Amino acid sequence: MALRSAGWVSVKDAVWQECELVDSSDRQLTLQLKDGVHKLDRFQSPIPRCPCTGLTQSKTAFHLRNPKELEAADDFLTLPNLDEPNILHSLRVRYWKGIVYSYTGAILLAVNPWQRVKIYERKNLEAHIKAGGSKEGGSSEPHIFATAAKAYRAMLSERQDQCVLISGESGAGKTESTKYVLQVLTAIGGSGGSEGVEEQVLQSNPVLEAFGNAKVFVFPCSSSSKLSAPYSNAAISTTRRSETTTPAALASGSR
Repeated sequence: MALRSAGWVSVKDAVWQECELVDSSDRQLTLQLKDGVHKLDRFQSPIPRCPCTGLTQSKTAFHLRNPKELEAADDFLTLPNLDEPNILHSLRVRYWKGIVYSYTGAILLAVNPWQRVKIYERKNLEAHIKAGGSKEGGSSEPHIFATAAKAYRAMLSERQDQCVLISGESGAGKTESTKYVLQVLTAIGGSGGSEGVEEQVLQSNPVLEAFGNAKVFVFPCSSSSKLSAPYSNAAISTTRRSETTTPAALASGSR
């Protein structure tokens, strides 16, 4: 059956190339890559036309590509094909548009922008707090403020403790994400002097990080301790109006 569908093929671990599905049968795929046409057996090792392709049975995988009009979707659960190459590509497409946050259901994916972005202003914070993290309330764009506000709202409505788990590699921005969660919680849970409470909590962050500093691959002085898991959590307790806990091993050094 003759087809012309865009796709992704992996010629080695964690490396994906754009390709075009030229033809498909029960046993074989014919793929158009930049360096020519290659045949991929569905059940056995690939049959390359060129000996320098590097295609091997254990390291080759093929996935259909999502339609271009859907690649920049806010929530990746709406994508027809939810797999590694399509998720990575959608993150890249959104990053090129200046969007650093994406949803996969209840999970918020964040890409470190490595530059100052104007999405953390006070008006944005107040808008997400007012919406309570719900899309119906106007918080449609994926944002760390929306995630924190939603956790706090769930604590009040369900009367159960909530936890925001922040995970990522060194340099991914876990420390900054933790600060934004704390910013939301202190803004909601503080009294009339909430700005003073927020400032005190955020100023204590570098002190806590110092106990977990360790030399890692990306930064010579990182707060990802070798003896601790590389994640942060902000716990919200029902015993008090708001309570935050930040472990010693937060994340990469402050930027």
